[in-house]
Amino acid sequence: MTDCAFCDIATGRAPAVIVRQWPDAIAIRPRSGGVHPGHLLVIPRRHIADAGADLDSAAAAQRRASELVAELPAANIITSKGAAATQTVFHAHWHVLPREALDGLLLPWTAQQDARRAADPSASTDTRSGINLVMAREPIPAGPSVFLAGPTPDKSAPVPSWRPEAARLLAEQWAGEQPLTVLSPESRNGERADRYETQVDWETAARDAATAVLFWIPRDMRTLPGMTSNVEFGLDAPSGRAVLGCPPDCPNPERNRYLIHVAYRHAVPVCTTLAKTVAASLALIATAGAPAVR
Repeated sequence: MTDCAFCDIATGRAPAVIVRQWPDAIAIRPRSGGVHPGHLLVIPRRHIADAGADLDSAAAAQRRASELVAELPAANIITSKGAAATQTVFHAHWHVLPREALDGLLLPWTAQQDARRAADPSASTDTRSGINLVMAREPIPAGPSVFLAGPTPDKSAPVPSWRPEAARLLAEQWAGEQPLTVLSPESRNGERADRYETQVDWETAARDAATAVLFWIPRDMRTLPGMTSNVEFGLDAPSGRAVLGCPPDCPNPERNRYLIHVAYRHAVPVCTTLAKTVAASLALIATAGAPAVR
């Protein structure tokens, strides 16, 4: 078909990062980098407008997407039909999205959920875990909270974020009567701030508002250098609200020696595992007046 970007990619007329190929479909990385590390698009080689246009071709592409998902511990397969269902490219395609607990990704129908939550703010909390995950530049609620400070993966060297595991551990250990707000400086759906200053201002306000500031520094000078985290720790160490986690088995533990020295000078708890760093952060919240640890 003429004027179809996916047809051009499938026939080799346009470039793409092809991750997997089959006789009936290909899997590529989105040109934007995707909304999460590992995000792939499965595209039928034959042009079909959507998943309902040619059932045999659609079934073949769905099978290929399922083959990719079988290699992942958790994932979404998402496809859309029609503009009202968020379809923007009218060559059928299947999104394969690796998932992690509390990774902050929104599904296509979340706009309607957000509208309901705006009318009923209590609906934004996961009542099963008592955790309210707030991502970068979202409103900061009152109540007990922990800011997840530390290096953030960059799209130029994508590695899994450590923050979903931290949020999972917080949900597992939290036993307060109020929901615990987890403040993450990572953007929901990977949407960047309009200006650098907007992001910095939000992070500063969130750290100032947090009951505890959890610093986890798995230092890797190639993929997770954490230079900004060094500055933030210097600012927050004297506050009495900081906890420092530095894993000794990270690629560059020697680059954490100065942070650890500063932590001891300011009586900041220093931990070597993420689970212990979470527990120490919740202990700080408990001393601030909220029962926090199971």
